[in-house]
Amino acid sequence: MKHTVVIPLYNKEAYIFDTIKSLAFQEKKAAQIIIVDDFSSDQSLINLKDSLSFFAPQFLQTDIQIIELKENKGPGNARNTGIELATGDIISFLDADDCYISSCLSDVNAIMEQEKIDVLILGIVLIPSNYYLPKIKSFEKELISLSNDLFLIPDPLHTVSAPDFIMGVGSNVVIRKKYLKNIRYETDVSLNEGIDFWYRVLKNIPPQSRVGLLNKASIEVREVEGSLSRISYSNWKELEIPVSIKRYYKSTNRYDQQLMGMLSQRWLSHAMKRLPSWKEKALFLFKHHRLLVKNSYYLKKRSK
Repeated sequence: MKHTVVIPLYNKEAYIFDTIKSLAFQEKKAAQIIIVDDFSSDQSLINLKDSLSFFAPQFLQTDIQIIELKENKGPGNARNTGIELATGDIISFLDADDCYISSCLSDVNAIMEQEKIDVLILGIVLIPSNYYLPKIKSFEKELISLSNDLFLIPDPLHTVSAPDFIMGVGSNVVIRKKYLKNIRYETDVSLNEGIDFWYRVLKNIPPQSRVGLLNKASIEVREVEGSLSRISYSNWKELEIPVSIKRYYKSTNRYDQQLMGMLSQRWLSHAMKRLPSWKEKALFLFKHHRLLVKNSYYLKKRSK
């Protein structure tokens, strides 16, 4: 199968060389690499071109496209641009400060071909903490073992809301491109747009589709200062309500409700870690307590 890798690039001058290097030394090369520069204001684009020139001998069989946007519109728009140009049978997204381990694309190709997997979630390791995700112990009963590291997820819309499950973190999903159809990333949000996108994908794939989890460190995800998970806020108003909670707020679908419960838990934890004072934390809780209590009830119902 031909594999397209889409890289949204914005102000990652210190990291893009290693990202390209990780693709250059894959055991099985990507058929197509699309890098969408989101109007970087640093040396990212120059470093990207230098990296591609340096590793040119490794990319002789790879179609490489660089798209230079004329204004900054965010990673969702960059990924959408890549989707439109992708020609591979399968597609994945790689953040411009992360790296695939050398066997990643080879593992993905073999698994998706041999096991007829349509959507494959990959394990990640955070660098430099060396913390591995996902922690499958809490949802292992929801999986069917296919091999030592590979699991089938028979009810993905249920499993995606497990608090210890990760989907969309570090762009850790590979999918057969035909299933993306007209589904695209939201472009005007910055919180949880990844899980929102992939959840909508799962809701729209055919019921007989096979979703798998490769419980193996396949992507090295850098813990970079300034990333959303590590950013701090000056006041509670800066914490927007996650897009999926807005989308499904009035939904009576149990999967939607479970997702809102899980995301609300993560949102609350994020707020308590990143708000600057107890006053701001208290204001956040006062403003959103009804929503948080309502959605915590959905999460509790999930485990019953």
